[in-house]
Amino acid sequence: MGASKMKAEYKIPGGKLLSCEIGIEDEVIKTIKISGDFFMHPEDAINELEVTLLGTSIQSYQDRILKFFQKREITLYGVSQQDFITVIQIAIDSE
Repeated sequence: MGASKMKAEYKIPGGKLLSCEIGIEDEVIKTIKISGDFFMHPEDAINELEVTLLGTSIQSYQDRILKFFQKREITLYGVSQQDFITVIQIAIDSE
């Protein structure tokens, strides 16, 4: 698998929208940007999540997300941990 850039949007039940742009090369996340109609406290946690996912294989990103939230005290408004997994998977599957 060569380098690929994918985008996805996921409408969360209840009306919120979550977006993901992801670049994958050789089944490894090289770039990722997550945005949408949600809030996360502390606010810089979304950037930390994106950095945490860089270099992660597409087979293990789900575990990386769950461990990220286990290690930090983060409050999510309008989204859940599973919603991040879902939007990333939609992007990966869109290739």
